[in-house]
Parts: sequence; structure tokens; C-alpha cells
Amino acid sequence: MKIKSYITGPIQVNTYLVYDQETGKGFIVDPGGYEKKITDDARKESLDIMYIILTHGHGDHIGGVKQFKADFPNAKVVAYEGEKEMLQNAYINCSSELFGRPVTVDADIYVKDNDTLEIGNMTLNFIFTPGHTKGGMCIYTDGHLFSGDTIFRFSIGRTDFYGGNYKILINSIKDRLYVFPDDTVVLPGHMGKTTIGEEKRGNPFV
Repeated sequence: MKIKSYITGPIQVNTYLVYDQETGKGFIVDPGGYEKKITDDARKESLDIMYIILTHGHGDHIGGVKQFKADFPNAKVVAYEGEKEMLQNAYINCSSELFGRPVTVDADIYVKDNDTLEIGNMTLNFIFTPGHTKGGMCIYTDGHLFSGDTIFRFSIGRTDFYGGNYKILINSIKDRLYVFPDDTVVLPGHMGKTTIGEEKRGNPFV
């Protein structure tokens, strides 16, 4: 598995290009804005981008979906079933404030907690982690956790937006994420990467 990270969108979201080097099949996580280098890198490696996966529906994580769908027309958008309201309502996903225009997305596939998805030799596991939004999720595969805005390096996602709840978010982190091995690499939606062990030892919010 190969993972490349890019900064996209108006408030610097970590967007990830992930692919199986053996089969060339891959996916994009949280395209906060359109970054042509992602497309260029995917084409340079002759990748088959099968999915665009959204950890949650805030505007800063969905702003590039439309353009990447144009670049990769066969790619299907994946989101958690409880996030449909956020994805489809520009008022509550804050996209107008971020982009100066409304941005909405309708996923092709809405997953449930513990659903899995096969992409080449990779198996993705979707983990329901509400608290930052009602339908936020994380993605686990091969020792790596794409955490969106659930947890950051020694920080957590905000809970003062629509659908946010501090207590629920902390429980999501403790009950759903801290059960992974300490050496699990956490790839968040903002800031640098970390590990589950580091966060268990030093995250002051949890």
C-alpha cells in the first residue's frame, strides 16, 4: 500500500491518495479542494481510482469532489449513511462560508458501521465515530487509520458545529479508536500524523 498526502482547500485539509502498488487500484480520501497534482500523480502511476471516500460532510472536506469526479468518472463517492444530511445541505456543511458558494455532494455508496470494502489487495474497514458530526467515520486499513476530524495529533475535532457533541466524540475516540494497537498510524484531516499509542499517552482532551 502506498499513501501520498496533499494539502487542499481553503483551510488546509490533508487529502490522501492511497493505492495498491501491485494492482494499481486506489482511492482518494477527503478532497477538500481540487489539487491537480493528485490527478497528475495518479495518471503518472496509471492508477485506477475507484473511490472518493469522505470521512464527513463539512465543506472543507468535500470541496474537490466534483472536479475529481470529472477527472475520474468511474470513481464512486463513499460516505457514512448518517452523513447524508450534512453532505446535501450547504447551510449546515458551512461550504458557502468557505468557498463563497454552496457545495453539496450525494454519495454513490452509503456505508454502515463495520462495513468493509475491497480495493485491490487492500481491505478497508469503516468505523462510525460521531461527535464532530453526526455521521463522521474513520477508515482503517493495514495498520493505518484515516481519522478525518475525529482526532488530530494531540487534539480533537471541534464540537461546536451543527451535529457536534463533545461527550460523544470522546467516547468515539476511547471506544472505537483506542482499541487499535499502539503502533497504528493515524492520518488525520488536519495537522501531522501520529499513532494511537502517542495519543493514548499524550492527548490532553481525551
